Amino acid sequence: FNYNEEGANIVNFVKSLGIKGVDVIYDTVGGNKNAKDLLRLIKFGGRFLVIGWTSTPLAGGGRGAGADHATANSVPTNLIMMKGAQVIGCPVAIHTRLNPAIRKQRLQTIDEWVKQDLIKPYSSHNFAFNQFREALLAKWNRSITGNCILRCQD
Repeated sequence: FNYNEEGANIVNFVKSLGIKGVDVIYDTVGGNKNAKDLLRLIKFGGRFLVIGWTSTPLAGGGRGAGADHATANSVPTNLIMMKGAQVIGCPVAIHTRLNPAIRKQRLQTIDEWVKQDLIKPYSSHNFAFNQFREALLAKWNRSITGNCILRCQD
């Protein structure tokens, strides 16, 4: 699902799949609007995993990430209660820094999922190595969705 596509609506997308909700929400963005939409999709007793906070005003090196300062770190507790949901903080970067040994196994697991076609990492941009400046600027300016590829050789 690509939030950047015009008219993108995660609730409508999941409903179009013909399922009546999801067991786990993996939220890497955060913010009030995103949380409301995602919590509407969760089954009763589901888990809401907060992985990142890119919508937080001070995320991204203090650049603000275009966040609405009034609602950036709020979650609608009424939806949590109605869904009997568990909200679980998963600070991946902090956890990895505190226990570096877990990084290797996590990367092996992700590699295995890619090989089994269970996940497909998305890269919105592809750069030749001599375009590394443009690649860094695109990342810094938040023009990249997912990640980008910097080709070392063509």
